[in-house]
Amino acid sequence: MGIEASLPKPEARLVALSSAIAGGDPDGVAASVKAALRDGATHGEIYEALLQSYLFLGFPRAIGAFFAAGPVLRHEGEPPPAARVDPGAWLHSGEALCRRVYGRNYEKLVTTLRELSPDLASWMILEGYGKTLSRPGLSAMAREYCIVAMLTTTRMWRQLRSHAIGAVNVGGTRARVRESITLCAPVAGQSAVSEALRVAGLEAPDARG
Repeated sequence: MGIEASLPKPEARLVALSSAIAGGDPDGVAASVKAALRDGATHGEIYEALLQSYLFLGFPRAIGAFFAAGPVLRHEGEPPPAARVDPGAWLHSGEALCRRVYGRNYEKLVTTLRELSPDLASWMILEGYGKTLSRPGLSAMAREYCIVAMLTTTRMWRQLRSHAIGAVNVGGTRARVRESITLCAPVAGQSAVSEALRVAGLEAPDARG
């Protein structure tokens, strides 16, 4: 993988932070936040990486991550105010983003989820892609790389494959998805990384970037 294909340092740090959150490692979260700030990630970008973790890891992990990151982030300023509650806007932006991430598989995804749980299908668009993942402060690409890290660390293979593809659909590259997976090794372990690369079809570096 050439230098030009590497994740920018701030994004790489956010990916490592996401893996630490998924691993439930408070010291690792604090250290990752310090490293992210040092390497150019903004307070707002770190806040968004922490906040979106609740979608994939649950409130306990997200709250724990904010407790671990809090002492570091307080030196950088106050958190942003809570976003305005706007379900109509969330539904609109959520559907648009979900279509970008899943591309031609969007309709199949929604149909499948509706058969499993109509509530979950609705929440995915409204709360997941709308309320949370469409927030300003972090690009769709960076969010997807961080999601890949969380799913690798928690070994959620079905979702990992979808988001590995989704990262490319929103403008990312296969090489950077691969790097996002390999950055999880310190927390997830090499066996999880190897399986994640296999699931994502990225066992060997992709010369196409």
